[in-house]
Amino acid sequence: MKDFLVLSAKKRLLVIAVLALICSSFSMADTSFSKIVGSAYSIETGTLLYRETHQKISEDVYKVEYSEPDGRIFANKTIDLSQSRITPSFSQLNERNGEKIDVTQTGDQLQVNYQENSAAKVEKESVKLEAGMVVDAGFDAFVKQYWDTLISGKEMDIEYLVPSKQSTFSFRFSQVTCVDGTKEGAMCFALKPVSWFVSLAVDPIVVAYDPADKRLLRFTGRANICDEQGKYQTVDIQYHYM
Repeated sequence: MKDFLVLSAKKRLLVIAVLALICSSFSMADTSFSKIVGSAYSIETGTLLYRETHQKISEDVYKVEYSEPDGRIFANKTIDLSQSRITPSFSQLNERNGEKIDVTQTGDQLQVNYQENSAAKVEKESVKLEAGMVVDAGFDAFVKQYWDTLISGKEMDIEYLVPSKQSTFSFRFSQVTCVDGTKEGAMCFALKPVSWFVSLAVDPIVVAYDPADKRLLRFTGRANICDEQGKYQTVDIQYHYM
């Protein structure tokens, strides 16, 4: 029984880590705007935790800056959509703890480099690129590409790359009722692990889109940036396009 509880705890932490990496990666495959700002609020207290500013650099490259409520930037990400919008290359640095992620597409392989913190060793691995694999902000491109299928009520399974594990995990998209307070008329989708056991560990992520232009309006789920204590909070992110 003790071994089972330990295993369950490890699986719970793994799923939390996976969903943390997914969080807010949805938003920025939309290059129709020069800047998008997401304000992340605590689900528990309603206080502003951080902001993420997504800025278009070129047709295929954009940057994301994460800032404290006082404006101090603590993390940044660069995403390259030139080879694929669903499986882009990207690099990310969180200066709060020194976590680094680099994912580069080369031929039919993804080179995945991951460093947990500034004191940790860099782990390197190649992952075979499979059809339907989703990487980071590729979630937003996936939603847009399969919009008609999703709003028809059909569930769709994807393989999502988790750089910290240098592997992919299976998740399921489906249309759901929107979270209270979401803009009227929005279309909402949930993302949850395919594994029934794993799904017991966390609540689904819910995203809201404007059906008129398919822009992300809201994200409710686990943050992909840790706080000063290294914890990932549950956030409500509201997006504004400029």
